Amino acid sequence: MTGTDAPGSAAAFHEVAGSRRSIREFLPDAPPREVLDRCLDSALKAPSASNLQPWEFVVVRSPEARAEADRVCLDQKLLRSAPLLVAVITHRGTWKRNSRFILDTLRERGILRRSQERYWGRLIPWMYRQDPLGLFGAFKHAASRILSLFRPVPSFCSKSDLRAMTHKSAALAAATFMLALRAEGYDSCPIEGFDPWRARKVLGLGAGAEVCMFLAVGRRTAQAVWWDRILLPRTWTVREL
Repeated sequence: MTGTDAPGSAAAFHEVAGSRRSIREFLPDAPPREVLDRCLDSALKAPSASNLQPWEFVVVRSPEARAEADRVCLDQKLLRSAPLLVAVITHRGTWKRNSRFILDTLRERGILRRSQERYWGRLIPWMYRQDPLGLFGAFKHAASRILSLFRPVPSFCSKSDLRAMTHKSAALAAATFMLALRAEGYDSCPIEGFDPWRARKVLGLGAGAEVCMFLAVGRRTAQAVWWDRILLPRTWTVREL
């Protein structure tokens, strides 16, 4: 981005962000595959903790899977018109594979540094490794809390810390996906009201995987937005120190 095109690009982004709404009624046309692929590719560029990208997007296409997913999402009214449903999945156990991939990629590019080997090869395993009972994670969390009494340290990741990390990272990817859809002229609505246990079964998720949210996707109708946006006072949500 150059200084000459930055203002126009900024204005276009703010227009997209301002026009994104949670849509409650959709037209029947789903995004073409090439549009959906562009939006997913943008979502996969979202930031994540240590670049571990602990997410997965599941596009629910088959009528059978869609009917089951709609039921899992409590058969909400907006789903009756949404032409496409996407599940955003978190994975607590992929840090091992993903760390190795990052190190292998840096090595193949000839830019792997010793500090990177220490970070993804030693520190990340220490931070994220858990045991079935969660005792090691609880010990790490307690140890980091004690150390923080003397100097700033991050949490050494209990099981709940690791779960929170994956959901935060997946939510960043989901938000990027929603904005990309809007830039392409399509809309979405995040769905957090669903049965998480049945959702795992419908989507065939293994241990350490959860649904962060479902996203209804399509084009809005004229009645899709129920009211003008209501924002809390800025003084409630932004402050400076």
